[in-house]
Amino acid sequence: MPMSRDEKFEKVQRLLTAHSKTKELLENAPVTWEVHPGTDIARNWTVITAAYSGLEQTMKYLIAEENAQSIAELIKFREGKNLPYQTHDLLKLFSKLAEPTQDVVRDFYGRFQSLHSYISEETVGKFLSVVSEADGHGYVRWRYTLIEDRPLPRNSPEALVALWGVCVQIARERAWEKPRARMPNEALSWEFCNQLETLEQNVSIDRQNAGEPFQDIAGETREWLWRTRHPLNAFADVLWHFSRFGEHGQADVSKWLSDALTRWAQVVLKNPAIAGATSLRAFVKRAQGQTPDGRSIRWDRNANRFEDVPWSLENRHQAALAPDAVVIGDPTGMRLRMLWQAAKGSGYRVLENRSFKGPANEDRWFCTVEVQTAVDGDERPILSIWEKRINDEFEFYMVEQCSLEEIDADMRTWIEMVALKAQPKASWGE
Repeated sequence: MPMSRDEKFEKVQRLLTAHSKTKELLENAPVTWEVHPGTDIARNWTVITAAYSGLEQTMKYLIAEENAQSIAELIKFREGKNLPYQTHDLLKLFSKLAEPTQDVVRDFYGRFQSLHSYISEETVGKFLSVVSEADGHGYVRWRYTLIEDRPLPRNSPEALVALWGVCVQIARERAWEKPRARMPNEALSWEFCNQLETLEQNVSIDRQNAGEPFQDIAGETREWLWRTRHPLNAFADVLWHFSRFGEHGQADVSKWLSDALTRWAQVVLKNPAIAGATSLRAFVKRAQGQTPDGRSIRWDRNANRFEDVPWSLENRHQAALAPDAVVIGDPTGMRLRMLWQAAKGSGYRVLENRSFKGPANEDRWFCTVEVQTAVDGDERPILSIWEKRINDEFEFYMVEQCSLEEIDADMRTWIEMVALKAQPKASWGE
Protein backbone atom coordinates (compact mmCIF):
# COMPACT_ATOMS: atom_id res chain seq x y z
CA MET A 1 0.00 0.00 0.00
CA PRO A 2 1.50 3.39 -0.96
CA MET A 3 2.18 6.06 1.64
CA SER A 4 -0.57 8.60 2.06
CA ARG A 5 -0.02 12.26 1.23
CA ASP A 6 0.15 13.14 4.93
CA GLU A 7 2.66 10.35 5.59
CA LYS A 8 4.89 11.66 2.81
CA PHE A 9 4.69 15.22 4.12
CA GLU A 10 5.61 14.06 7.64
CA LYS A 11 8.56 11.94 6.56
CA VAL A 12 9.93 14.52 4.14
CA GLN A 13 9.72 17.23 6.80
CA ARG A 14 11.70 15.06 9.20
CA LEU A 15 14.34 14.36 6.56
CA LEU A 16 14.58 18.03 5.62
CA THR A 17 14.98 19.12 9.23
CA ALA A 18 17.57 16.46 10.03
CA HIS A 19 19.59 17.29 6.93
CA SER A 20 19.40 21.03 7.60
CA LYS A 21 20.69 20.62 11.16
CA THR A 22 23.49 18.27 10.10
CA LYS A 23 24.56 20.57 7.26
CA GLU A 24 24.54 23.52 9.67
CA LEU A 25 26.77 21.60 12.08
CA LEU A 26 29.22 20.72 9.29
CA GLU A 27 29.44 24.18 7.79
CA ASN A 28 29.67 26.11 11.05
CA ALA A 29 32.76 24.19 12.16
CA PRO A 30 35.95 25.82 10.78
CA VAL A 31 38.11 23.67 8.52
CA THR A 32 41.07 22.38 10.53
CA TRP A 33 43.72 19.71 10.09
CA GLU A 34 44.26 17.71 13.24
CA VAL A 35 47.73 16.34 13.97
CA HIS A 36 46.21 13.62 16.14
CA PRO A 37 44.26 11.17 13.89
CA GLY A 38 41.90 10.14 16.66
CA THR A 39 40.85 13.73 17.27
CA ASP A 40 40.13 14.18 13.55
CA ILE A 41 38.00 11.02 13.56
CA ALA A 42 36.08 12.12 16.65
CA ARG A 43 35.54 15.62 15.24
CA ASN A 44 33.95 14.18 12.09
CA TRP A 45 32.09 11.37 13.82
CA THR A 46 28.85 13.28 14.50
CA VAL A 47 28.36 14.51 10.94
CA ILE A 48 29.49 11.32 9.20
CA THR A 49 27.35 8.95 11.25
CA ALA A 50 24.32 11.24 10.93
CA ALA A 51 24.84 11.66 7.17
CA TYR A 52 25.31 7.90 6.63
CA SER A 53 22.02 7.22 8.38
CA GLY A 54 20.21 10.17 6.84
CA LEU A 55 21.24 9.26 3.29
CA GLU A 56 20.31 5.62 3.87
CA GLN A 57 16.85 6.53 5.21
CA THR A 58 16.21 9.06 2.44
CA MET A 59 17.07 6.55 -0.29
CA LYS A 60 14.81 3.96 1.34
CA TYR A 61 12.01 6.54 1.42
CA LEU A 62 12.52 7.31 -2.29
CA ILE A 63 12.54 3.63 -3.21
CA ALA A 64 9.32 3.01 -1.27
CA GLU A 65 7.71 6.08 -2.86
CA GLU A 66 8.73 4.94 -6.35
CA ASN A 67 7.44 1.41 -5.73
CA ALA A 68 4.14 2.64 -4.21
CA GLN A 69 4.97 0.92 -0.92
CA SER A 70 4.96 1.88 2.71
CA ILE A 71 8.30 1.93 4.52
CA ALA A 72 7.26 -1.17 6.51
CA GLU A 73 6.46 -3.06 3.29
CA LEU A 74 9.78 -2.08 1.78
CA ILE A 75 11.80 -3.21 4.79
CA LYS A 76 9.95 -6.58 4.91
CA PHE A 77 10.24 -7.17 1.15
CA ARG A 78 11.97 -10.46 0.30
CA GLU A 79 13.95 -11.60 -2.71
CA GLY A 80 14.14 -15.34 -2.04
CA LYS A 81 15.81 -15.65 1.33
CA ASN A 82 17.19 -12.12 1.25
CA LEU A 83 15.81 -8.92 2.72
CA PRO A 84 17.52 -6.52 0.31
CA TYR A 85 16.40 -3.33 2.05
CA GLN A 86 17.58 -4.31 5.52
CA THR A 87 21.04 -3.04 4.72
CA HIS A 88 23.41 -0.14 5.35
CA ASP A 89 24.98 -0.55 1.91
CA LEU A 90 24.47 2.83 0.25
CA LEU A 91 25.63 1.63 -3.16
CA LYS A 92 23.09 -1.21 -3.19
CA LEU A 93 20.32 1.16 -2.18
CA PHE A 94 21.37 3.63 -4.86
CA SER A 95 21.13 0.88 -7.48
CA LYS A 96 17.50 0.27 -6.44
CA LEU A 97 16.42 3.84 -7.17
CA ALA A 98 14.55 4.50 -10.41
CA GLU A 99 16.90 5.36 -13.26
CA PRO A 100 15.72 9.00 -13.59
CA THR A 101 16.43 9.48 -9.87
CA GLN A 102 19.88 7.96 -10.26
CA ASP A 103 20.55 10.29 -13.19
CA VAL A 104 19.80 13.39 -11.11
CA VAL A 105 22.06 12.19 -8.28
CA ARG A 106 24.85 11.28 -10.72
CA ASP A 107 24.66 14.70 -12.33
CA PHE A 108 24.63 16.47 -8.97
CA TYR A 109 27.61 14.51 -7.64
CA GLY A 110 29.62 15.03 -10.84
CA ARG A 111 29.20 18.80 -10.58
CA PHE A 112 29.87 18.76 -6.84
CA GLN A 113 33.04 16.69 -7.18
CA SER A 114 34.38 18.91 -9.96
CA LEU A 115 34.16 21.80 -7.48
CA HIS A 116 35.43 19.84 -4.47
CA SER A 117 38.35 18.38 -6.40
CA TYR A 118 40.08 17.03 -3.28
CA ILE A 119 37.53 14.17 -3.47
CA SER A 120 39.22 11.70 -5.80
CA GLU A 121 36.19 9.56 -6.72
CA GLU A 122 34.72 11.17 -9.85
CA THR A 123 31.44 9.21 -9.93
CA VAL A 124 28.79 8.71 -7.28
CA GLY A 125 29.02 4.93 -7.71
CA LYS A 126 32.72 4.90 -6.87
CA PHE A 127 32.23 7.22 -3.92
CA LEU A 128 29.39 5.15 -2.42
CA SER A 129 31.40 1.98 -2.97
CA VAL A 130 34.34 3.41 -1.02
CA VAL A 131 32.35 4.79 1.92
CA SER A 132 30.02 1.79 2.21
CA GLU A 133 32.60 -0.97 1.83
CA ALA A 134 31.36 -4.55 1.54
CA ASP A 135 27.74 -5.00 2.67
CA GLY A 136 27.61 -1.55 4.22
CA HIS A 137 30.22 -2.24 6.90
CA GLY A 138 31.59 1.28 6.47
CA TYR A 139 28.67 2.78 8.36
CA VAL A 140 29.00 0.31 11.25
CA ARG A 141 32.75 0.93 11.49
CA TRP A 142 32.28 4.69 11.66
CA ARG A 143 29.41 4.38 14.14
CA TYR A 144 31.56 2.54 16.71
CA THR A 145 34.94 4.08 15.96
CA LEU A 146 35.04 6.13 19.19
CA ILE A 147 35.82 2.97 21.21
CA GLU A 148 36.58 0.23 18.66
CA ASP A 149 39.92 0.12 16.85
CA ARG A 150 39.04 -1.03 13.33
CA PRO A 151 40.19 0.24 9.95
CA LEU A 152 37.92 2.98 8.63
CA PRO A 153 36.93 3.49 4.99
CA ARG A 154 37.85 6.81 3.45
CA ASN A 155 35.06 9.34 3.63
CA SER A 156 34.11 12.94 2.96
CA PRO A 157 31.55 14.50 5.28
CA GLU A 158 31.01 17.27 2.69
CA ALA A 159 30.15 14.80 -0.10
CA LEU A 160 28.03 12.60 2.15
CA VAL A 161 25.97 15.56 3.37
CA ALA A 162 25.67 16.91 -0.19
CA LEU A 163 24.36 13.58 -1.53
CA TRP A 164 21.90 13.36 1.33
CA GLY A 165 20.82 16.90 0.47
CA VAL A 166 20.08 16.22 -3.19
CA CYS A 167 18.09 13.10 -2.28
CA VAL A 168 16.05 15.15 0.21
CA GLN A 169 15.49 17.77 -2.50
CA ILE A 170 14.11 15.05 -4.79
CA ALA A 171 11.81 13.79 -2.03
CA ARG A 172 10.59 17.34 -1.32
CA GLU A 173 10.02 18.00 -5.01
CA ARG A 174 7.76 14.96 -5.31
CA ALA A 175 5.82 15.50 -2.09
CA TRP A 176 5.37 19.26 -2.31
CA GLU A 177 5.60 19.78 -6.07
CA LYS A 178 8.63 22.02 -5.63
CA PRO A 179 11.07 22.92 -8.44
CA ARG A 180 13.68 20.37 -9.42
CA ALA A 181 16.82 19.82 -7.37
CA ARG A 182 19.21 22.78 -7.52
CA MET A 183 22.70 21.86 -8.74
CA PRO A 184 25.85 23.18 -6.97
CA ASN A 185 26.70 25.65 -9.76
CA GLU A 186 23.11 26.94 -9.79
CA ALA A 187 23.14 27.49 -6.03
CA LEU A 188 26.37 29.48 -6.21
CA SER A 189 25.18 31.55 -9.19
CA TRP A 190 21.90 32.33 -7.44
CA GLU A 191 23.67 33.36 -4.23
CA PHE A 192 26.24 35.58 -5.98
CA CYS A 193 23.74 37.26 -8.31
CA ASN A 194 21.36 38.01 -5.45
CA GLN A 195 24.19 39.48 -3.39
CA LEU A 196 25.30 41.68 -6.29
CA GLU A 197 21.74 42.86 -6.95
CA THR A 198 21.34 43.86 -3.28
CA LEU A 199 24.67 45.69 -3.29
CA GLU A 200 23.76 47.52 -6.50
CA GLN A 201 20.65 48.79 -4.75
CA ASN A 202 22.81 49.97 -1.83
CA VAL A 203 25.20 51.71 -4.25
CA SER A 204 22.26 53.40 -5.95
CA ILE A 205 20.88 54.69 -2.65
CA ASP A 206 24.30 55.89 -1.43
CA ARG A 207 25.19 57.67 -4.67
CA GLN A 208 21.79 59.33 -5.04
CA ASN A 209 21.98 60.46 -1.43
CA ALA A 210 25.34 62.00 -2.35
CA GLY A 211 23.64 63.99 -5.12
CA GLU A 212 24.28 61.84 -8.19
CA PRO A 213 21.46 61.26 -10.71
CA PHE A 214 19.94 57.79 -10.86
CA GLN A 215 21.54 55.27 -13.22
CA ASP A 216 19.93 52.02 -14.36
CA ILE A 217 22.83 49.53 -14.59
CA ALA A 218 20.72 46.36 -14.86
CA GLY A 219 21.55 45.94 -18.55
CA GLU A 220 25.23 46.62 -17.98
CA THR A 221 25.28 44.04 -15.17
CA ARG A 222 23.69 41.37 -17.39
CA GLU A 223 26.23 42.08 -20.12
CA TRP A 224 29.08 41.86 -17.61
CA LEU A 225 27.80 38.60 -16.09
CA TRP A 226 27.84 36.85 -19.47
CA ARG A 227 30.99 38.47 -20.83
CA THR A 228 32.91 35.30 -19.92
CA ARG A 229 30.08 32.95 -21.01
CA HIS A 230 28.82 32.36 -17.46
CA PRO A 231 28.25 34.46 -14.30
CA LEU A 232 30.45 32.16 -12.20
CA ASN A 233 33.39 32.90 -14.49
CA ALA A 234 32.82 36.63 -14.08
CA PHE A 235 32.68 36.32 -10.30
CA ALA A 236 35.79 34.10 -10.25
CA ASP A 237 37.68 36.76 -12.22
CA VAL A 238 36.76 39.39 -9.63
CA LEU A 239 37.96 37.18 -6.79
CA TRP A 240 41.23 36.39 -8.59
CA HIS A 241 42.00 40.07 -9.19
CA PHE A 242 41.04 40.96 -5.64
CA SER A 243 43.49 38.41 -4.22
CA ARG A 244 46.34 39.76 -6.39
CA PHE A 245 45.73 43.50 -6.54
CA GLY A 246 43.12 44.33 -3.91
CA GLU A 247 40.66 45.51 -6.58
CA HIS A 248 38.19 43.85 -8.95
CA GLY A 249 40.13 44.32 -12.21
CA GLN A 250 37.06 44.64 -14.47
CA ALA A 251 37.65 46.95 -17.40
CA ASP A 252 35.02 49.14 -19.08
CA VAL A 253 32.46 49.12 -16.26
CA SER A 254 30.64 52.15 -14.89
CA LYS A 255 31.55 53.66 -11.53
CA TRP A 256 28.28 52.36 -10.11
CA LEU A 257 28.95 48.77 -11.17
CA SER A 258 32.59 49.11 -10.13
CA ASP A 259 31.50 50.16 -6.65
CA ALA A 260 29.05 47.24 -6.43
CA LEU A 261 31.69 44.70 -7.54
CA THR A 262 34.14 45.99 -4.94
CA ARG A 263 31.51 45.69 -2.23
CA TRP A 264 30.56 42.22 -3.49
CA ALA A 265 34.12 40.93 -3.22
CA GLN A 266 34.49 42.38 0.27
CA VAL A 267 31.22 40.79 1.41
CA VAL A 268 32.12 37.36 0.02
CA LEU A 269 35.63 37.37 1.46
CA LYS A 270 34.31 38.33 4.91
CA ASN A 271 31.54 35.73 4.84
CA PRO A 272 32.02 33.27 7.74
CA ALA A 273 30.97 30.48 5.35
CA ILE A 274 34.36 30.59 3.60
CA ALA A 275 35.94 29.32 6.83
CA GLY A 276 33.73 26.21 6.91
CA ALA A 277 33.31 23.11 4.80
CA THR A 278 31.13 24.80 2.20
CA SER A 279 30.92 24.97 -1.58
CA LEU A 280 31.41 28.72 -1.18
CA ARG A 281 34.77 28.09 0.46
CA ALA A 282 35.80 25.65 -2.28
CA PHE A 283 34.88 28.15 -5.01
CA VAL A 284 36.54 31.15 -3.35
CA LYS A 285 39.79 29.29 -2.63
CA ARG A 286 40.06 27.90 -6.15
CA ALA A 287 39.01 31.18 -7.78
CA GLN A 288 41.89 32.91 -5.97
CA GLY A 289 44.42 30.21 -6.87
CA GLN A 290 44.86 29.19 -3.24
CA THR A 291 44.88 25.46 -3.94
CA PRO A 292 47.31 23.35 -6.01
CA ASP A 293 44.63 22.88 -8.68
CA GLY A 294 45.27 25.92 -10.86
CA ARG A 295 45.44 29.66 -11.28
CA SER A 296 41.66 29.96 -10.87
CA ILE A 297 38.39 28.14 -11.63
CA ARG A 298 35.78 28.40 -14.37
CA TRP A 299 32.45 26.81 -15.26
CA ASP A 300 32.29 24.83 -18.50
CA ARG A 301 28.68 25.06 -19.75
CA ASN A 302 29.21 22.29 -22.29
CA ALA A 303 30.58 19.74 -19.85
CA ASN A 304 28.50 21.01 -16.88
CA ARG A 305 31.60 20.83 -14.74
CA PHE A 306 33.96 23.17 -12.93
CA GLU A 307 37.46 23.13 -14.34
CA ASP A 308 40.85 24.62 -13.55
CA VAL A 309 42.30 27.70 -15.17
CA PRO A 310 45.86 26.45 -15.83
CA TRP A 311 48.83 28.02 -14.12
CA SER A 312 50.60 30.63 -16.21
CA LEU A 313 54.05 29.26 -15.32
CA GLU A 314 55.14 25.83 -16.49
CA ASN A 315 56.38 23.24 -13.99
CA ARG A 316 60.01 24.04 -13.36
CA HIS A 317 62.18 22.35 -10.76
CA GLN A 318 65.86 21.75 -10.26
CA ALA A 319 68.34 20.40 -7.73
CA ALA A 320 70.28 23.61 -7.08
CA LEU A 321 69.87 27.37 -7.31
CA ALA A 322 72.28 30.16 -8.13
CA PRO A 323 74.79 30.95 -5.35
CA ASP A 324 73.45 34.49 -4.99
CA ALA A 325 69.87 33.36 -4.19
CA VAL A 326 68.61 35.03 -1.03
CA VAL A 327 66.14 33.82 1.58
CA ILE A 328 62.84 35.67 1.83
CA GLY A 329 59.78 35.39 4.02
CA ASP A 330 56.82 33.36 2.83
CA PRO A 331 55.66 35.27 -0.31
CA THR A 332 51.95 34.63 0.21
CA GLY A 333 49.10 36.78 1.46
CA MET A 334 49.94 40.47 1.70
CA ARG A 335 53.50 40.06 0.43
CA LEU A 336 52.29 38.29 -2.70
CA ARG A 337 49.66 40.98 -3.27
CA MET A 338 52.36 43.65 -2.94
CA LEU A 339 54.47 41.76 -5.49
CA TRP A 340 51.61 41.82 -8.01
CA GLN A 341 50.97 45.50 -7.35
CA ALA A 342 54.67 46.36 -7.72
CA ALA A 343 54.92 44.39 -10.95
CA LYS A 344 51.85 46.14 -12.34
CA GLY A 345 53.27 49.53 -11.38
CA SER A 346 56.50 48.65 -13.16
CA GLY A 347 54.74 47.37 -16.27
CA TYR A 348 55.84 43.77 -15.66
CA ARG A 349 53.89 40.53 -15.87
CA VAL A 350 53.78 37.87 -13.16
CA LEU A 351 53.67 34.15 -13.96
CA GLU A 352 52.88 31.70 -11.19
CA ASN A 353 52.54 28.03 -10.38
CA ARG A 354 51.48 27.27 -6.82
CA SER A 355 50.92 23.55 -7.41
CA PHE A 356 54.07 22.45 -5.60
CA LYS A 357 53.41 20.33 -2.55
CA GLY A 358 56.56 18.29 -2.70
CA PRO A 359 57.44 15.35 -0.45
CA ALA A 360 59.37 16.12 2.70
CA ASN A 361 63.16 16.29 2.36
CA GLU A 362 63.13 15.85 -1.41
CA ASP A 363 66.12 17.82 -2.62
CA ARG A 364 64.31 19.68 -5.38
CA TRP A 365 63.49 23.36 -5.76
CA PHE A 366 60.26 24.41 -7.47
CA CYS A 367 59.76 27.75 -9.21
CA THR A 368 56.45 29.19 -8.00
CA VAL A 369 56.65 32.79 -9.27
CA GLU A 370 58.49 34.53 -12.10
CA VAL A 371 58.32 38.24 -12.92
CA GLN A 372 58.99 39.17 -16.55
CA THR A 373 59.03 42.23 -18.71
CA ALA A 374 55.66 42.58 -20.45
CA VAL A 375 56.91 43.42 -23.95
CA ASP A 376 55.73 40.76 -26.41
CA GLY A 377 58.66 39.12 -28.10
CA ASP A 378 61.04 40.31 -25.37
CA GLU A 379 59.87 38.52 -22.23
CA ARG A 380 63.00 38.79 -20.13
CA PRO A 381 62.90 37.42 -16.55
CA ILE A 382 63.36 39.96 -13.79
CA LEU A 383 63.27 37.68 -10.76
CA SER A 384 61.98 34.28 -9.70
CA ILE A 385 60.89 32.74 -6.40
CA TRP A 386 61.76 29.15 -5.54
CA GLU A 387 60.61 26.92 -2.73
CA LYS A 388 61.51 23.58 -1.20
CA ARG A 389 59.81 21.54 1.48
CA ILE A 390 61.92 20.69 4.52
CA ASN A 391 60.00 18.34 6.83
CA ASP A 392 56.68 20.18 7.24
CA GLU A 393 58.06 23.64 6.52
CA PHE A 394 58.74 25.43 3.24
CA GLU A 395 61.83 27.50 2.45
CA PHE A 396 61.56 30.40 -0.01
CA TYR A 397 64.41 31.94 -1.95
CA MET A 398 64.52 34.70 -4.53
CA VAL A 399 66.82 34.80 -7.53
CA GLU A 400 67.37 38.16 -9.22
CA GLN A 401 67.80 37.48 -12.93
CA CYS A 402 69.06 40.89 -13.91
CA SER A 403 70.97 43.62 -12.11
CA LEU A 404 69.06 45.65 -9.55
CA GLU A 405 69.85 48.82 -11.49
CA GLU A 406 67.90 47.49 -14.49
CA ILE A 407 64.75 46.89 -12.46
CA ASP A 408 62.00 49.51 -12.29
CA ALA A 409 61.60 51.43 -9.03
CA ASP A 410 58.31 49.84 -7.85
CA MET A 411 59.66 46.32 -8.28
CA ARG A 412 63.01 47.26 -6.77
CA THR A 413 61.26 48.58 -3.65
CA TRP A 414 59.49 45.22 -3.20
CA ILE A 415 62.77 43.34 -3.56
CA GLU A 416 64.48 45.49 -0.98
CA MET A 417 61.56 45.09 1.40
CA VAL A 418 61.43 41.27 1.44
CA ALA A 419 65.00 40.21 0.72
CA LEU A 420 67.30 39.65 3.66
CA LYS A 421 70.51 40.54 1.84
CA ALA A 422 72.64 39.46 4.76
CA GLN A 423 71.52 35.87 4.39
CA PRO A 424 72.66 34.53 1.00
CA LYS A 425 72.73 30.80 0.54
CA ALA A 426 76.18 29.74 1.69
CA SER A 427 76.54 26.58 -0.36
CA TRP A 428 74.31 24.80 -2.82
CA GLY A 429 76.09 21.76 -4.13
CA GLU A 430 74.80 19.60 -6.96
